[in-house]
Amino acid sequence: MLVITNIMKLQTTKRLPEKERRRSILDAALSVLSSEGYSGMTTARVARRVGVAEPILYRHFSSKRDILRTLLDEVSARMLTEFRGMTEGETDPVKALHRICRAYPELSRRFSREFRVINQSVFEAGDPETRELLERHYEAYRAFIEELIKGGQRAGALRRDISAAAGAWHMIHCALGMLMMQEVRKDGYSSRELAALAEATLSGLLITT
Repeated sequence: MLVITNIMKLQTTKRLPEKERRRSILDAALSVLSSEGYSGMTTARVARRVGVAEPILYRHFSSKRDILRTLLDEVSARMLTEFRGMTEGETDPVKALHRICRAYPELSRRFSREFRVINQSVFEAGDPETRELLERHYEAYRAFIEELIKGGQRAGALRRDISAAAGAWHMIHCALGMLMMQEVRKDGYSSRELAALAEATLSGLLITT
């Protein structure tokens, strides 16, 4: 009876449309990555999680690095969509930056698995190809934030002696530190702490009189 059930399961799996199959593989990979890390993820494990033979997985992705690349691109696109949405219509670049800083912790909770995967990949990036993928991921954030900082510099609200690129990387480094500590702190951050962190992140870039 168990054999028949397994055969029926495989037959049902094979009937999934290509788009849904690809999505199921990515979801399974995300689960494996968040629990096992990049070094512990194999295409065989992902295939088993999906319930397909490994050759079927290779019809959609050439390697586990290809899977990681797709996941990182998806996370980048989602985050940038969120950033654009929360800053749309805001003409003050500094206020836009504040919005991003204050909203980032909530975004990290909403996409906790994705961010855990990225953090693990940063530590496990022992080969040039994986490092290149992660660099491209963070460059997308850097470019968006850098443009806002340049706007603040043109408006005379942000320091010009610190380059916009350095300011953007500073914000990214602060966000990474907060994410890592969020994994450690059981009580999380209060709203007051989050507001203070947002202020501290931008304080070094502001022109004070």
